[in-house]
Amino acid sequence: MDSLYQEIICLVNYLNECTKAYDLGHPLISDKEWDDKYFQLVEMERKTGLILSHSPTQSISFEVVNELQKREHNHKMLSLEKTKSYDDLVDFVGNRLYLVMCKMDGLTCSLTYKSGELVSAETRGNGLVGEDILHNIRVLPSVPKQIPYTEEITIDGEIICTYEDFEEFKDIYKNPRNFAAGSIRLLDANICAARKLTFVAWDVITPMYANIVSSNKEIDFNLEYRLSHKLAYLESIGFTIVPFFCHKGNLTTKRIMETFVEDVNQQAQQKGYPIDGAVIKFDECEYGRSLGETSHHFKNAIAFKFYDETYPSKLIDIEWTMGRTGVLTPVAVFETIEIDGTEVTRASLHNISVMEELFHGTPFKNQEVEVYKANMIIPQIYSAENVRDAMFYCELPFFDIPKVCPICGGMVKVEQEIDSKTLVCINTLCEGKLINRLDHFVGKKGLDIKGLSKATLGKLVEWGWIENFTDIFELNTHKNEWIKKPGFGVKSVEKILNAIEDSKNCELHQFIAALGIPLIGTTASKELTKHFDSWGQFYEAAKCKYEFYNIPNFGVEMYKSIINFNYEEANLLAQHYIHFNSVEVPVSKSGEDLTGKVFVVTGKLAHFKNRDEIKSCIEARGGKVTGSVSKNTHYLINNDVNSTSSKNKTAKSLGVPILSEEDFIQTFGIE
Repeated sequence: MDSLYQEIICLVNYLNECTKAYDLGHPLISDKEWDDKYFQLVEMERKTGLILSHSPTQSISFEVVNELQKREHNHKMLSLEKTKSYDDLVDFVGNRLYLVMCKMDGLTCSLTYKSGELVSAETRGNGLVGEDILHNIRVLPSVPKQIPYTEEITIDGEIICTYEDFEEFKDIYKNPRNFAAGSIRLLDANICAARKLTFVAWDVITPMYANIVSSNKEIDFNLEYRLSHKLAYLESIGFTIVPFFCHKGNLTTKRIMETFVEDVNQQAQQKGYPIDGAVIKFDECEYGRSLGETSHHFKNAIAFKFYDETYPSKLIDIEWTMGRTGVLTPVAVFETIEIDGTEVTRASLHNISVMEELFHGTPFKNQEVEVYKANMIIPQIYSAENVRDAMFYCELPFFDIPKVCPICGGMVKVEQEIDSKTLVCINTLCEGKLINRLDHFVGKKGLDIKGLSKATLGKLVEWGWIENFTDIFELNTHKNEWIKKPGFGVKSVEKILNAIEDSKNCELHQFIAALGIPLIGTTASKELTKHFDSWGQFYEAAKCKYEFYNIPNFGVEMYKSIINFNYEEANLLAQHYIHFNSVEVPVSKSGEDLTGKVFVVTGKLAHFKNRDEIKSCIEARGGKVTGSVSKNTHYLINNDVNSTSSKNKTAKSLGVPILSEEDFIQTFGIE
């Protein structure tokens, strides 16, 4: 018994240490590893009857340690009981009304409104005291600053970053959860505003004894009776709410529960929400409160944890790829495995910090790895063999961090950025930097010059014909020599040269986005052109250090990027090569607008030049274009109407009409 007691103590202390690190945004182990050890502890406590007061099964043990001010909650913010069994879920709900909702993978926080005004916001912390984050919550577009409900109300939810919004930060942070946790704790609200965080509401803590009439529709039921009513009301007044389904328990079987969990998982994928399971919660508020609580969790809900299936492989190599700013990203190359019908051999390791964490230090050849597809899309390393045990009995060929740039052979340095280490080539003449800058400039997010692939750009740089952006517009001087090069000919070269010529006529936002100003992508560039009508205006504003952080959704870091960028070559291009002509947007014959209509566009286009053009057409007429099909989508545009793609399947299941381009043009009178 003594040895078992010591084992329980060690496991409790280890889990509490991991929990504290997780809450601070620096996880020591994966969610799956934590849960496996948690369930191990639960079983040990059940068998022995030995339950320590500071066990994670009984309390939330970590304390708040941060420069932010501590704030006491107006209610307990406890954890959830967990299970991996569908049978447990069916037994839990019995014959009661319940919700199946996404278990958001972000940072839990609580908001309080008084007299319709947002007055406080804090992280969960230790469940009793959290960190005051009101200054950052106020800058999030997803959080209403005023609401029509005038009684005091407390709303619990999750700060998340969608996978789409995480794209530009994925080389710095390991995952959206870490990114959200670190960003919402920033002291500078301007920086937080640029991080594209979303608050997703999943509970209303305080009673709401009233029938409510919203601004757009009458809600003729008593809010207090059901949580689903409360959530519906929150959505009607501007909140983003957790995806959920409601069901009566006496009809529940294991298969029905599995279907609900699958459905909320699908909804999360469609919206790009990071989740790590599902939450089953009683819908009847009074009944849920009557069940009470333990020191660890409320009894009105239970969490179901699920994970992507992992596949074993062996590490072959660590390659380093370069971005346009010179950041070198480690990429794991492993023995080929098949996941969801596709062969997978590579997975990004994001940066040095992530690589060292995953591989327990320095990776070595033939190290065993577990691979999965994050969100069923992106290959990721889940875990790796611990090298420390192997070092005692064999010599291992390690993959050290490069001492020189693998592209140009120039000097590199390790930079510390917030909580991550990155490797950067400091050679200003590095061909890798140049090719990636050029690739961005001519790519779909830039001037969209067809034919200038990354491989072709590499050859043009190698031949000495391109050293900067300007050289692209002088490639016609090399035409006679170019057509004689292997792999090219008269037609292919002329096609590229014609595309270059066409690119000289572009919209201002296209040109700004093409320059590759850090943190300034397509969306930010479009926002800039709402404030500056010409290149000259924007150029002068950047030179004079205009206060760009006053523009909606711009922060201090974006301001710094804009004013510190070298515009010398860009200004030369704007004066001698680029003509800023607005692209004509097709207009309606009938004058019908698309205000309030939401579209999703997928597949190859024939009538429109690209997706940006059809998006501009829709937006100019008041419509909106999103990336995924949901219940809020009015139309899916896909020329392959009978495709079995996931978007088509989702559209059909939700009853969303699928239009071809021709259908779209005829339906809405597009010329």
